[in-house]
Amino acid sequence: MEFSTVSDFLKKASSSKDEERELIANEVDPLIHDPATVGVPHEMLDLLNSLKQKHGDETLKQVALFCLGSWLEVHKEILAQHLAHEAITEAMVTIADITTLVNSTQQIQATGSFGGDDSWRKMLKEIVSQDVLEEMEARGIDVKTALQGEEQ
Repeated sequence: MEFSTVSDFLKKASSSKDEERELIANEVDPLIHDPATVGVPHEMLDLLNSLKQKHGDETLKQVALFCLGSWLEVHKEILAQHLAHEAITEAMVTIADITTLVNSTQQIQATGSFGGDDSWRKMLKEIVSQDVLEEMEARGIDVKTALQGEEQ
């Protein structure tokens, strides 16, 4: 097989890989469409594993609660749309989902983590403090004056 340009070679190589990707995609399709399959992108897995090494399983609890809270907000927005359009059946289904999300959140909140949350809370305090400092500096606000008042 001859190629007249590098572009021709790259196109052929890409096409070959596309065929292989499609074969693999067809094989994993049943697994991917199984409702019991859970997956995250590699980058997220790497980040979660890194945070878990630093802060223990509290990482998983906090991320789960954050995700459930975000998912709950989406459901609340959709519920408002259903109610605005008087879509009562859809609203009832959404309310059932909201109930499940709230119950799940309560169960996770009640579940302890082995390392406690001290390390996680310390990390959050550092992040929030830095973010507030940068925002105050960007707005030209003197931190000492704003947070300690004028008495010094």
